[in-house]
Amino acid sequence: MNCIHLDFHTSPLIEGIGENFNKEEFTATVKAAKVDLMTVFAKCHHGYHYYPTKVGKMHPGLKFNLLKEEIDAIHAAGAKAPIYITVGWSKKDADEHPEWRHINFHTGKPIITTAVPKSPDDPLDHCHWETLCPVGDYKKVIADVTREVCESFDVSDGVFYDICFFADACACDSCKAGMKEMGLDPESYEDAKKYYVKKRIEFMKEMTALVQSYSKDAPVFYNGGANMNRTEYHPYQTHYELEDLPTAWGGYDLMPLRAKWFEKYGKHFLGMTGKFHHAWGEFGGFKNKEALRYECADMMSVGASISVGDHLHPEGKLDESTYRIIAHAFDYVNSIKDYCYHDGMKAYTDIGMWVSHHADSDIGLSKILQIMHLEYDVITSGESLKKYKCIILPDRVNLSDEDKARILKFANDGGKVIASYESVFDELGVKKIAPSTCDLDFIKCDIGDYTTPFLSYSAAYKTESDGEVIAEVYEPYFNRTINHFCGHKNTPNKPTAADYPALVKTGNLIYFAHPVFEAYNKSGNYVLENYIIKGIDMAYDRAVLTENLPSCARIRLRESEKDAFIALHLLYSVPVNRGIACLLSDFPTLHDVKITLKTDKNVTEIKTAPDDKQIGFEKKGDSVSFALEPFSLHKLVIIKYSE
Repeated sequence: MNCIHLDFHTSPLIEGIGENFNKEEFTATVKAAKVDLMTVFAKCHHGYHYYPTKVGKMHPGLKFNLLKEEIDAIHAAGAKAPIYITVGWSKKDADEHPEWRHINFHTGKPIITTAVPKSPDDPLDHCHWETLCPVGDYKKVIADVTREVCESFDVSDGVFYDICFFADACACDSCKAGMKEMGLDPESYEDAKKYYVKKRIEFMKEMTALVQSYSKDAPVFYNGGANMNRTEYHPYQTHYELEDLPTAWGGYDLMPLRAKWFEKYGKHFLGMTGKFHHAWGEFGGFKNKEALRYECADMMSVGASISVGDHLHPEGKLDESTYRIIAHAFDYVNSIKDYCYHDGMKAYTDIGMWVSHHADSDIGLSKILQIMHLEYDVITSGESLKKYKCIILPDRVNLSDEDKARILKFANDGGKVIASYESVFDELGVKKIAPSTCDLDFIKCDIGDYTTPFLSYSAAYKTESDGEVIAEVYEPYFNRTINHFCGHKNTPNKPTAADYPALVKTGNLIYFAHPVFEAYNKSGNYVLENYIIKGIDMAYDRAVLTENLPSCARIRLRESEKDAFIALHLLYSVPVNRGIACLLSDFPTLHDVKITLKTDKNVTEIKTAPDDKQIGFEKKGDSVSFALEPFSLHKLVIIKYSE
């Protein structure tokens, strides 16, 4: 599904809202761009409505029911039109009812996203809003808006609530009073967090029930509730929209990890990028059309539908340049979608990444696996390990006794386990003693040209093991403090190794004593990267081998068992930082790329899509190898097999 999220946060200081809206032209633009769904606004962050309202105030510069006209135009194009309602940010409500503001539990002050200018004429930072708390009277306002929208419009296409989860606790008067009624202590941070979660879940349940009382199966999404580390909110979404604008935050490595997590729930999910050079609300900011095509292919390669963020101009006219760029990307999407969206289609892999819910560790491991051109699943407590040859426990995985027993059985049955820092346990053959007291230390391991101790960008966990020591820890002379320091940055290493190891191999376990994945995500260090890859390769026999494929290329493998094929996606560009944004500007042609896939499938045909061009291949043992003609940006290879 090709979706547009059409922002419309429009100042009351602007007149002539929608004055150049033309229904036929709007319809034609949506249709020509191959848009399947466009989310349009009932109420925006400025706090104004875009239809005649009895429960709020219509934008003072608007003279007609713009929302109705937009919905009619989108439907005329054969697309869906979910309706947007703001929750957490509404300037008009914040100005008129300061008692509704979300109060920081620790400071007792309202949560404001950026600094308040010292004078009214000083420049205002990007994305400046006061956050509101949907508890008490303000929740009633959102319910009234929702009810009016449901009574005024057909909501069967869905409702999108925005800015629903901004912190983990609130100390507003409504929350404090509610906590007392529940017997909780308003001065307790732990109690405040419990109350916050309870009230957000209550809000989600009530709003969904309200919407679906008007349209039984209407999709309802609460933006902010697709944080993979806030699992308490996941059950209450009908679908997920993963807001990962790569030029604004997270770069090009965040969305694939999140997609793998949310795909596990079996619900429809979308990736989200923007048409902007940078971020939301950037009028006149455009993205390289090939970058947008890459981003769409990237989303498809992990099974996500596509959402592109745009912002409608106050005059109500869709921007011609924007939809020319979007059409370029969506044309390509439509040419390959038949190989990307199948019921039951899933990642084709034998590696399981155990999610730690520590963002730096999880993202760091995901980056390493992508650099290695390896597909992976994400797994968590209680899931079957049968399909995997190797599981990786990054840095700080919290394992129950049952999890430990399952992992131990997996290892005893021949499965390979890679663990780092706190994630190991005694039964695997490594006994933890205590974290090192060093601020930073060094690792000595033979990695090609790098045979002397290199900085770990972290500190090891002290352990004991009878296993083979692959790498040693070298401690610094002392920790860097005001009274003990050496030079500009970190203290050099002592000349002799510490009495505890950095990397150990014992049985079917490879153990990194450092939080290597977190350290890598923070440092991006080349030597550390190669050290981690060396350790992984000691445990895992790669299922995908490549020749002449650069490290920033990405490989994704997805299987449709129903239709007996594996879709192999290859993506290539080189992200660069220019100004404030991480960009894809160049899409060099790759030559002489060769792929070897280890598989037990009886491969019968390999071809490219969408051109259906046959690729010759060689089967040898449990592997199939083939070479690709020169390509750029994205290549989709379809590997068919018979049972």
